[in-house]
Amino acid sequence: MGDHASDVDEFSRRFLSQAECERLESYRSRAAAERYVVTRSLVRTVLGAHTGVSPKDLRVRLTASGKPEAEGVHFNVTHSGEIVLLAVCDERAVGVDVERRREVARVDALVERWLTAAERIELARLRQRGIEDSDAFLRVWSLKEARLKALGVGISGAGSAEIGRVVVHDLDDLLGPIARNADERGYVGALAFA
Repeated sequence: MGDHASDVDEFSRRFLSQAECERLESYRSRAAAERYVVTRSLVRTVLGAHTGVSPKDLRVRLTASGKPEAEGVHFNVTHSGEIVLLAVCDERAVGVDVERRREVARVDALVERWLTAAERIELARLRQRGIEDSDAFLRVWSLKEARLKALGVGISGAGSAEIGRVVVHDLDDLLGPIARNADERGYVGALAFA
């Protein structure tokens, strides 16, 4: 995102809605404000091109489950560190997550508290392949986050009966060279469709 820091004021004028510009005023940190503007500009530019609506005029609304959609198009955005990912789908709700690789404190406590039995099995499989604990946890966590975001539920919705109808892909498997580039830069991620 640092590549576009000097463009923030112009991006705000060209792409953001009035409500987004008003929200921008609430940011106390210039870095957080820049991330917000760049992310919202990306979303509006891509969705505008996809729908044929001017980015500034694009109407974003929340579905009954609280997921945003624009002009009938499902989308989800995530960011971590210097990476922003946007997933767009015409037919189904979509969720995407990216995690910057890092040392995760208390992996076992997090596993115990937040992961389902199936997710624990996936974590064990990754560990058996020789993937270090923090990296294995972040991979499983990104799959979980993408799935929950596709469903439009928070972490408390992890036990939802609807989870079985979600298709989840590790970005490494789905995007090939693009994901390998993110992987080499120190990120893992996932994409889900509900």
